Amino acid sequence: MVLPMAEIHVIEDRDVWNAFVTALPIADLRQSYEWGEIRRRQGWTPLRLAAVDRDKGIAGLAVVTRWLPGLGVVAYAPRGPMLDPDDSHGWEALPSLAGAVYEMTGAVFLRVSPGLPGERTDVVRRLARAGFVELHDFWPVWNTPRNVMRLSVTGTERELLAGMAAKRRQHIVSSAAKKGVTTEVTTERSALRELHAMLVVHAAHQGYPVRDWGHFEALHAAFAPSDSLCVVLGRVHGTLVSALLGLRFGNVAHTLYAATVESPPAAPVGDAIHWTWIRWAREVGCTDIDFGSSGTHVPPRPTETNFGIYRFKEELGARLVLNVGYHDCVFQPARYRLARLLERQALPRAWRGLSRLPAGMRAMLSRRAA
Repeated sequence: MVLPMAEIHVIEDRDVWNAFVTALPIADLRQSYEWGEIRRRQGWTPLRLAAVDRDKGIAGLAVVTRWLPGLGVVAYAPRGPMLDPDDSHGWEALPSLAGAVYEMTGAVFLRVSPGLPGERTDVVRRLARAGFVELHDFWPVWNTPRNVMRLSVTGTERELLAGMAAKRRQHIVSSAAKKGVTTEVTTERSALRELHAMLVVHAAHQGYPVRDWGHFEALHAAFAPSDSLCVVLGRVHGTLVSALLGLRFGNVAHTLYAATVESPPAAPVGDAIHWTWIRWAREVGCTDIDFGSSGTHVPPRPTETNFGIYRFKEELGARLVLNVGYHDCVFQPARYRLARLLERQALPRAWRGLSRLPAGMRAMLSRRAA
């Protein structure tokens, strides 16, 4: 039986797109309409494509594109494609979606990074049949990390606490209150300003770039009106020392930023704000929390710089998931070879060099390169 080809539609309406995305099994924040607009502010151009078969959405790609001098247009669909991974109809529409990206943008290549577990070797085979080449890069620095920490929050609070390390559970249940730790959930922009100030201080000490305040303003404008944004503030004896920013899309809550400065060593404020964040996610109907990257290799190595971050998330009950690798659909082979050469050699050196610059210069370059 020969199936009719799916129709490819460009969708520009926010509500229509988000409804389309959340109706698919693997919807992700980075495929949302709002996220594309955030990326537009950073110099990228969003393109949202839906594959429809008999009036039913079967696959989609939220792509961001950017023209690079001397190279051409690059296209990336973070956590895409969106489809039912066990339904062949969506996969059969993927070549048409990729072809539409090339026709509309003239891209050198299209990169995808599905939000599916790495053990899904069938996904790799399906991507290959659709014309995509698997990359063996662990994490290209301009792409969404594959190594993520996930926590299911479908159980009771008692069950969630039981899944934590004993130390974290004790901090949350008893130690935090005894040490004068309090938390507050808010959506106020002023709270986001406090978090940004903390991040600037922390970044200056640790030597990493942080986005400008305008980025955080844009996040607030995009997600706060729909109650999809949460800022958790943590205080010790009334003094603000910690904050966390999270977003909700579909049934998943995503931790974006967290910072703690000048906190008394014995006060478990980090545990407290994360527990408040978990409770908020449950209250708004989320089934999972994406705590972001582990910041480590897989498996993690105790000698790694970010091993402590991984360990903290693990002790909260999160598990490390390595998603399917990055895949490229190549449209212009000669330019693609140049792009890969630059990506593997120049970008890592540029990133390391950026971290060594003074804080003010790092912020300026981050704005220009974002």
